[in-house]
Amino acid sequence: MSIESEIFGHLPSGEAVQRFILSNSKGLNATITNYGGIILSLEAPDREGNLADVILGKDTLDEYLAGHPYFACITGRVAGRIADARFSIDGQNYRLVANNNGNCLHGGLQGFDKILWQAAIINDHGIEKLRLTTTDPDGSNGFPGNLDLSVTYALLENNTLEVTYLARSDKTTPLNLTNHAYINLGGHYSGKVLKHSVQIFSDSVATTDQNATLLGRRDSVVRGYNDFREPVILDQLDALDAGNVDIHYFLAEGRTKLPKPAATVIDPQSGRKLEILTTEPGVQFYAGLSLSEDAPEIGKGGTVYAPISGFCMETQDYANSINHPDMGGAVLQAGDTFKSTTLFRFSTE
Repeated sequence: MSIESEIFGHLPSGEAVQRFILSNSKGLNATITNYGGIILSLEAPDREGNLADVILGKDTLDEYLAGHPYFACITGRVAGRIADARFSIDGQNYRLVANNNGNCLHGGLQGFDKILWQAAIINDHGIEKLRLTTTDPDGSNGFPGNLDLSVTYALLENNTLEVTYLARSDKTTPLNLTNHAYINLGGHYSGKVLKHSVQIFSDSVATTDQNATLLGRRDSVVRGYNDFREPVILDQLDALDAGNVDIHYFLAEGRTKLPKPAATVIDPQSGRKLEILTTEPGVQFYAGLSLSEDAPEIGKGGTVYAPISGFCMETQDYANSINHPDMGGAVLQAGDTFKSTTLFRFSTE
């Protein structure tokens, strides 16, 4: 595989933002920017060999700077919601910005999706990879600890986008990292993903209230509603709501050293198949319910992104683990090293 770079634009501060084009010998290519670690595009072949960009997003840096619903960005310090935007560690109380119905969502107002990362192209055992690094200072968005973090992207020869996270903090801190890519296997422009077949290897979900606040409860999946242990075509479900397409699914094996299957999604029309493998103990399945019908998001080439125009498989831990440690381990202890890998493997059938 190879990586090329070019200027994507400039921040209001004048700092240059780069984009990097990753490609392999099979024709797969991805474009990633060091602003927010956003995956700008990912072109994958259909069963006839025709390429289509399957990532929802914007055309220009200025459009991303104007605001967007976390399109394909690195999300943290804590992806998901910390309930009531508060927690305590070793008897010390911490307050975060409540930016979502009283909760702290996706790290607060200035999360990892809104920073300029340092970028370097590295060679790892003969494979070129894009490594993004940052140091998030103690007190950033209210979180404790100086957090050193790297996120590495690689486009492998087996048509897999590999995303690896590595982090270390000098204070114990909540930490839950993911990439928030909205994907439509028919192409980002092809409308709703209702004909996609979804399989998630999970028998339980994290229950929430009406504000999507995690309640510290784990419930079994319900057949015909949020049970995706066998493949389900989305439009065959009676309802699509926060209980089945915006909810955390626990993976049976929990956190693992090597990536294991988390989910498989297939678009029958194009034949594109996406397998998601991860070392993380769970996955948030989200079908873009918060995209608006009345004020739709305008994306690449003027494409209108209505609800259910794309799906996210956000591999992660239980976001509110700092308040419910029995539910997960989204906490990095001082001096420990966090490492996580997720694979997005494309093929056709």
